[in-house]
Amino acid sequence: TFSNISYLKDWQATKSNILQNISSTFSGADSNDISYFYFSGHGTLLGNASYLCPADMTSFINTAISVDELEAALSTIPGTKIVFLDTCHSGGFIGKAVGEIQNYKEELEYFNSKIINAFSQAGYKYLLTTNQYKVLTSCHYYQECMELTSVTPGDFDPFGVFTMGLCEGCGYFGDYLADTNLDTRVSLQEAYLYIKNWVIELDAQTPNINITQDVQVYPQNSSFTIVEY
Repeated sequence: TFSNISYLKDWQATKSNILQNISSTFSGADSNDISYFYFSGHGTLLGNASYLCPADMTSFINTAISVDELEAALSTIPGTKIVFLDTCHSGGFIGKAVGEIQNYKEELEYFNSKIINAFSQAGYKYLLTTNQYKVLTSCHYYQECMELTSVTPGDFDPFGVFTMGLCEGCGYFGDYLADTNLDTRVSLQEAYLYIKNWVIELDAQTPNINITQDVQVYPQNSSFTIVEY
């Protein structure tokens, strides 16, 4: 079970609140703890830097959260950090010309690769002690991240395909479907494979939507447990 949960939604999710809550929520962590950070929203690029877009982001890039800023904030927390990022919004593709979509796909490729690189390089710093980051991001470089209407009764918020696959595989509806070896644990690799296959199946069931996105993972083939029941 999680001993301390901080939930920021909509206009609560400002840059200062996100960074402050990383510090306060995980303040009691020690080297044996596992801390989870999940972000669902927009991502953007400026030059060679990748950014997460908080609710109060303006046209000034310093109001966004760079991947380096996020890693710096998380690196102060002892123990292992699990990072889930669902950062592409399907509305960005509505009404866009083909050229604009292609440009966005290229930006998305770079954005996701920068995220994986930032956390994998941070992990190498601590290679002799522990690999402190386990990361899942929502898509591959040439693909679009999709957002669909919620299937939960009474919940009218849309959800990212990546997020729904992650939640379904990790017990949100009661069954831990990603636990393919039935050891009462879901590993990072099992979650990665489950989401990948879940998206493929969803695409087959909804051909009119054309869902094509693959989750990215760091490190690969990891048996690290992210959910236990």
